[in-house]
Amino acid sequence: MYSKQRNNKTSSKLADVRVGIDKGSLRLQFSTRVSQEFYGKRQAYKGLGRADTPENQQWAEGIARRIQADIDHPDGGLFDPTLAKYLDIKPLATVTQLPTAKPLPTLGELWEEFCNWKLNTGQIKETTYIKSYRNNYSVLLAPYLNKLFDTEIANDLIKNFLAKQRNKTSIKKLFGLLSELCQRAINQKLLTENYFIEVKEYYCLPKKSKQLSEAEDYRAYTIEERDLVISYIKNHEREVIHRMVDIIEFLFLTGCRPGEAFALKWKHIKLDTGWIIFKESYESTTKITKTTKTDIDRLFKMQRMTRLINLLIKLHDKNKKPDDLVFTTKDGKQMSTEMLRRSWLYDRTTNCGKTYTYPGAVTELVEQGKLHQYLKPYSTRHTFISIQANNGADLKLLADSVGNSVDVIIEHYLDANRNVTLKDI
Repeated sequence: MYSKQRNNKTSSKLADVRVGIDKGSLRLQFSTRVSQEFYGKRQAYKGLGRADTPENQQWAEGIARRIQADIDHPDGGLFDPTLAKYLDIKPLATVTQLPTAKPLPTLGELWEEFCNWKLNTGQIKETTYIKSYRNNYSVLLAPYLNKLFDTEIANDLIKNFLAKQRNKTSIKKLFGLLSELCQRAINQKLLTENYFIEVKEYYCLPKKSKQLSEAEDYRAYTIEERDLVISYIKNHEREVIHRMVDIIEFLFLTGCRPGEAFALKWKHIKLDTGWIIFKESYESTTKITKTTKTDIDRLFKMQRMTRLINLLIKLHDKNKKPDDLVFTTKDGKQMSTEMLRRSWLYDRTTNCGKTYTYPGAVTELVEQGKLHQYLKPYSTRHTFISIQANNGADLKLLADSVGNSVDVIIEHYLDANRNVTLKDI
């Protein structure tokens, strides 16, 4: 088989049209400039209906040179976009497959194989596979999954995704994955073009200012606000709220991620030595227990942290077994993100066909003016790190304890005096 990589020097010098190969068939490939100007698409092709042989390659190169000469002619207007002038055939359409060529796969077939390959080779975890690849990304790709994957479908997908105003972070990631998918399909001789290699580079997310990013992502409550939230939840009259007080206090006092608290077992807590070992995390959507976010078992030293130690002592009794979860529902089931949201943000129930929404504890405190801002449940982590960092904790120990880096703590959590100046020495 004649290789696509061996286009001769003549073809490589042509700026707007060159000879390529698709499934063993020769085709003309037009530059982005000509494609957009004459065909209204990012990349236009025309199948020539001839196999890739040295003789047919020479024939196709001659056609490409004639087209390039008309495009470059100083008088202009000589180029015939229908190509009838050069081929005496019908106007340019999508890629034409030879009758003997291998049928194009659908995007769905390529996507399913790609997702399974990423999972089976350990490049992604099962939770990522289910939540992102099989759900979020597949929903975005749904209109295209059953279509034969060619240039026209790829260009239509790119055009529609570029016009979307939502899910831009997911789209940026998806463009990169689709480029990776195309390259894998090329290696498997299922495709000949990587349709996304350009768009994955020039598709940019809107940048937020450093101040806005910090304000949105790393906000934390003060010690007084933290204690107000805990006390309010503890004394709340609604069971859906007050039954969550122990785990919320634990989150505030350790800075661990909620999934790590959901998966924590008594065998991971050493009250005699004052250690907690975070080594697992429960993903509520997929109901899968996996390793921590960093894939590293994390030692949390709680010596002299009297409030935290007393909380764990209160929760522990002689009937607890090493494999028992530390935090459970009243029925002994595993806690979840949904339960945390219901107690923190709002609770929605349906009765006799009517839906009722009740505010969670933190929502109520904001509405009552007792808290100056609403922060998400994940702010329990930010609150712990911020309080520790700004009250003299060793930053290396703190970073190791919460599964973070010293640089991140300095950058996002450590308060700085903006008015400080250098000394006059």
